[in-house]
Amino acid sequence: MSRINPNAWHNYYHCVGSTYGTWLRGDPRGVRTFKHIEHVAGDYKQPPPDIYQPLFAYHKKKLKYPPVKLSPQQQRVLCMAMIESLQQDQALPIVLAVAVNHFHLLARFEPLSSAILKKHQSQLLADGRDPSPRYYLGRARQIAVHALAKENLKPLSRVWANKPTCKPVHSRAHQLAVARYIQSHTREGAAVWHINHGFMFEMP
Repeated sequence: MSRINPNAWHNYYHCVGSTYGTWLRGDPRGVRTFKHIEHVAGDYKQPPPDIYQPLFAYHKKKLKYPPVKLSPQQQRVLCMAMIESLQQDQALPIVLAVAVNHFHLLARFEPLSSAILKKHQSQLLADGRDPSPRYYLGRARQIAVHALAKENLKPLSRVWANKPTCKPVHSRAHQLAVARYIQSHTREGAAVWHINHGFMFEMP
């Protein structure tokens, strides 16, 4: 079995991902590069300085399709398919919210078997990120897109942006805070699933 991040309390992670084209480099809401290779000042509370506006404009111009904003129906399909995929893969999702342009997931990811690591070594271990959440979340995102296509709801572009982040949960208190935060996305109309309440939206 692979070694899981020792900082992840009971193997729990908070994963966040965006839809295609909705969070670009230089975004006025702030942006972070992988492993902070490039420091970008500011965040959504304290916007970065104007020096990043040309970078944002450049990446916006490079988009081949309009940014993907999910309808309520698309959010529901993606949410249901991601949960089913995670459960089938023996991950333990606690709460998932799929909103207009991003998702939040709190889940427990067990270490990968040596067979899976060997088969996908080039993709999972190349950049040093935690392999378990990447593998299971990658499968869930892919299966969810197939579910959209099956319902004729898939946009012309990709659905998801590249490289969602999966940050380790550090304690029980941290886990509860993340769970409350994700569940609060019901207020903005997101499709939300909770381990104790199921799907927290009304089907059409």
